Amino acid sequence: MPRFVCLGLIAVVGSLAAAPVPKALQKQSNYAPLEVGYRWEFSTPDQPDVVNETREVVSVEVRNGVRYVSQKTSNLVQEFRVTDEGVAVVRVNNREYPSPRFIVKAGMKAGDSWEWDAGGYKEVRTVGKAEKVTVPAGQFEAVPLTYKTVQNGQEFSGTTVWYADGVGLVRIDHDGQPSQVLKAFTKGGKK
Repeated sequence: MPRFVCLGLIAVVGSLAAAPVPKALQKQSNYAPLEVGYRWEFSTPDQPDVVNETREVVSVEVRNGVRYVSQKTSNLVQEFRVTDEGVAVVRVNNREYPSPRFIVKAGMKAGDSWEWDAGGYKEVRTVGKAEKVTVPAGQFEAVPLTYKTVQNGQEFSGTTVWYADGVGLVRIDHDGQPSQVLKAFTKGGKK
């Protein structure tokens, strides 16, 4: 191969390697890792050996420069929108949400909070301080996000969801009691 062709090829390959990865294609949150094949199995605290729910990422696509991820659970399919702002649910089954429901926000820290208006009620999420959480899948340093449902100025329920870096959801508490705990987690990979 002529020397000028080799040098030209090296220059092209080098410039491709140095090009920035489009933000929509980057992983946006380690608290909500969403790659095809990632799978979570949950059990209840009173039956830790019985899987009562599974969640699995089944597709990832980029539309108009924005990353969308579909996750299938035991009884529904959720579509997430991943942006620089965070990870938000935008559709459940065939129902599109009126506004994005952020499950995690980019750069979130203890004390941060945000609201989601569902039309008729709102959800207020507040980030807590990371702490160790032990579930059947192991022990994780996890960040709690507590959310309360508010309708006509009255609070109805309190739920805390725990997210671990690189794993995602590891525990769900309803009204202060664990209701779902991570039994197993399998990393996927881009397909």
